[in-house]
Amino acid sequence: MPSEPPAEAPLLRFALPDGRPATLLLGEASTVLSVEDALVSSWDLAGRPYALVRETGTYRRGLDGGMLWKREATADGPRLRRRLSAAEGEPIVEAARREAEAALVILRGSDRPGPQGSAVQRLRTVVAMDGLSLREDAARFLAASGPVGILPPDQYLALVVRVTEGCSWNACGFCRLYRDVPFRWKRPDELGAHLAALREYFGPSIARRRSVFLGDANALCLAHDRLLPLVEAVAAQLPGAPLYSFLDVWTGQRKTAAEWRDYAALGLRRVYVGLETGDPGLLAWLEKPGSPQHAVDLVGALHEAGIAAGVIVLLGAGGERFADAHMARTAEALTAMGLGAEDLVYFSEYVDDPGLAYGRRAAGAPNLQPLSTARCAELRQSILAGVRPADPSRPPRSATYDIREFVY
Repeated sequence: MPSEPPAEAPLLRFALPDGRPATLLLGEASTVLSVEDALVSSWDLAGRPYALVRETGTYRRGLDGGMLWKREATADGPRLRRRLSAAEGEPIVEAARREAEAALVILRGSDRPGPQGSAVQRLRTVVAMDGLSLREDAARFLAASGPVGILPPDQYLALVVRVTEGCSWNACGFCRLYRDVPFRWKRPDELGAHLAALREYFGPSIARRRSVFLGDANALCLAHDRLLPLVEAVAAQLPGAPLYSFLDVWTGQRKTAAEWRDYAALGLRRVYVGLETGDPGLLAWLEKPGSPQHAVDLVGALHEAGIAAGVIVLLGAGGERFADAHMARTAEALTAMGLGAEDLVYFSEYVDDPGLAYGRRAAGAPNLQPLSTARCAELRQSILAGVRPADPSRPPRSATYDIREFVY
């Protein structure tokens, strides 16, 4: 799958009919229109808008039509974010489409040589995606894919292939992502139809997808004899694409390093493991099965097979009651994993939800209240300071994982 547009992607500079200067970038996998260097609109090769910068903030549109609005922190206020329905986002999308329509008027009537023909073709595709077309397109996406619950931040541009649906445990006290999705796996014929539907839906816009993510929550939990033929089918249909997936620690540690090598040979590059915490006491409060040692053992088997790990640490849950133990035991667990430069440590701040089991139990218990963002930042730094990488010259990377900003 091709990467994002190269630096040498063709650029066209011109003025819109109202005189505003504009720049059109014809990327390998996207079309980007900038107006007055302030309004920036990005579409995939099928004409679907996915990122829009307006005076009011930044908008990211998902394939299901929903949008995320963000405004960075300023001297006047903190960073803001809000989910918008497809209907709420339509005026923003339509304004960008009209700008593309204005650019098309200029370029279609111009005698510019070179990439003008490609620009006209790209813009026609964008302009054709009006409100009705985008609503129909969102319905086609959901029919081909179904809802995509969550991805790790480095996989937001993956092609999600739902080998399984839902979460096999689906009872952690702090998570509701898959509560309404019964867990099931696809039969080989179902998976083949699913892959065909995805390829038909994405068409040329699949160029924007950098990798393949095997969904949903923990697809790799399936027994080896059931899982391997499914992953082989994905690899055969999407040859050369690197594969990634989530996995829970209590079933993941059942596979041997030899079995993991089978998946590495098919292109599995990294597995994302929800450690959450190295403190068994806090893990029990979160109602998550397994143990920190299970996570350590799983990462060891992955490393032995040549597969990297993405380890997810939860910050803020457990309040001050568990803060010190969480900090110390998590650093110990991460150290025991022998993480290196190919691995990732993600820090995810707990999002309070009074409707879930943990939120109900924590309510009214002052020392269990979620920690502030500033306190979470302190814990993150303390955990990282306590980790001893296997090779100090090649430590694992760390990053923020904010589930409130996920858009697919």
